Amino acid sequence: MIKFILRILVVAIVSFFVAYFMVDRSLNYFFRPQIESVALRAVRGELHALHKELDAIAPADRARILHAEIAPLYGADIHLLPQEQVRLGDKERNQLARLGVVFREDNGIYLFPLPGEPAQWLQVRQPGDSPADRLLAWSAWLLLSLIVATALFLLWALPIWRDLNVLRNATQLMGQGDLGTRVRLSRVAGIRHVGESFNQMAERIAALIENQRSLTNAVSHELRTPLARLAFEVDLLRQDRSGARREHILQDMQADIDELESMVAELLVYARLERPTDDMMPQETIDARDWLGDTLAQVDHLAQARAVRCVVHGDCPPQVRLHRRYMSRALLNLVQNAVRYASRLVHVSLAARADGAYELIVDDDGPGIPARDRDKIFEPFIRLDESRDRGTGGAGLGLAIVQRVAAAHHGDISVHGSPLGGARFILRWPAPEARRAESQRAA
Repeated sequence: MIKFILRILVVAIVSFFVAYFMVDRSLNYFFRPQIESVALRAVRGELHALHKELDAIAPADRARILHAEIAPLYGADIHLLPQEQVRLGDKERNQLARLGVVFREDNGIYLFPLPGEPAQWLQVRQPGDSPADRLLAWSAWLLLSLIVATALFLLWALPIWRDLNVLRNATQLMGQGDLGTRVRLSRVAGIRHVGESFNQMAERIAALIENQRSLTNAVSHELRTPLARLAFEVDLLRQDRSGARREHILQDMQADIDELESMVAELLVYARLERPTDDMMPQETIDARDWLGDTLAQVDHLAQARAVRCVVHGDCPPQVRLHRRYMSRALLNLVQNAVRYASRLVHVSLAARADGAYELIVDDDGPGIPARDRDKIFEPFIRLDESRDRGTGGAGLGLAIVQRVAAAHHGDISVHGSPLGGARFILRWPAPEARRAESQRAA
């Protein structure tokens, strides 16, 4: 706001000075000949009389006679000047050739040469204007300058007024539900950054609403299956009079309830990570190998059930900076995902890069992910082909959570082909010190 006010003030000042310059030049261009003509007509008689009287006097006696006998008879200030004190410009020489006299309007001075040697010039200075005349002249000059300055300022402000109306109309359309509304503002109006901010806001709002709509539809679809199974199992319980299958049905119901609880928990984590802040994601320094070992221990039972071996591959840095809870959740989701699809082996590696970033890599020897599907797998509840669909387990939010954890650490997640033959997930994030240094270089 302060920058905008300063910009208006600067434009107003510049407009006034430009207007003053334009008025001065315009008046001089159009009215100077008329001013010269009127001024010369007003003093032509006096100049002729002075010329006639002084031409007949010898140059040596002119100064004495002028001051003693001639000057007291005139109201003007009259002086003799030697040739070396009179310096004429090109315009004044032309004026002298045309009129026989030089009129210096700024000082109210008339100059004309006198005959004889040494060469002399007569300078006649008219009495100054009265204060009232000067006030009137300056008032007229200022009024014209203000009028022109106002016109220039309005010429600058007109695009701003138009762009403000565009913004107002776009805001009303956004309020009425038209989320595709965008604005295009003039490059010279000075508020283009406001339009860019509006468009960024509109893009963000549209993306959030579309994301929430898709998520709501996906959640509704995902909840329908376990709820339908629960309803079916309740019907079975009612029909089972003997109670022979009661325990098996109750186990199935508990499994469905566990699935619902797991889905709700992942949804809460996913929603919590939608707009993380640095205060929400404080990073700490922890032992890297202990962290990897503790996380892999949580998936050991799943790996044993599928006869998959999980190993930490390569050398790890002694320490790593991260948010323990959320990065552990991301690593756990990646390893669980790898174990579900691996044939026999999962490799996990952690490295500190030369640029100060960390790189977490999870490889498996499963069927891999087709290149056409690699951008989609990080969206919530996305189904892929038979080799990697939700039939293998999970609520479909694991990789979406990993992506949000990476973004919360100012990093990213990508998927590639693995040297083991399956999929390779690479999670990169900068250390806080490297991120601060990058911000300082950018500033």
